[in-house]
Amino acid sequence: MNGEIDLWGIKDILVGIKDTSELMIDLAYTSLLYCNEEIAGEVFDLEKKMDKLNYKLKLITLRAARTEEAEKLIAIIEIANAAELIADAALKIAENVFREKIHPIFVDAMKEADEIIIKETVNRNSKMINKTVRELKIKTNTGMHIFLVKRGNDYIYRLDNFKFKENDIIFAEGPEDGKKEIEELLGMSEA
Repeated sequence: MNGEIDLWGIKDILVGIKDTSELMIDLAYTSLLYCNEEIAGEVFDLEKKMDKLNYKLKLITLRAARTEEAEKLIAIIEIANAAELIADAALKIAENVFREKIHPIFVDAMKEADEIIIKETVNRNSKMINKTVRELKIKTNTGMHIFLVKRGNDYIYRLDNFKFKENDIIFAEGPEDGKKEIEELLGMSEA
């Protein structure tokens, strides 16, 4: 690299760190809410990914340490460290699923939160079948964010080009009033 900073590499890794830490929190709370060890296991897998991203980011940043920009790059390492703390917190939340330490008060508290987490199935009458999240404009139209889909035994969280099929189980978060719109898209109102 000869002292040059790989700004695109740093940017891509920072986006990956942000997206991964957000997903880990969503999955951790979902694993607790549904007492689901498989989803909790995904949090553990994502922690390994987070560690790799963090390592890669620090390596690129250290390679640039001899440049005039080195002092500015300290902030990037601090952001990566903060995201790692978020990831570690998500891991601690998910660990409770394996310890079976989910208190009913937690479930009650989640029900009173500003945003809800829902788990629903794509029905055969669904408008979602063979369409992507982007095509459906789900976030815009419902306020809900689908962050995970279970298809058979697989959990899918990279949903950019993912097309829904009948019997997919979706996990979404958002405002309570978005639930009705999601249910209509899923074909639940016609079932």
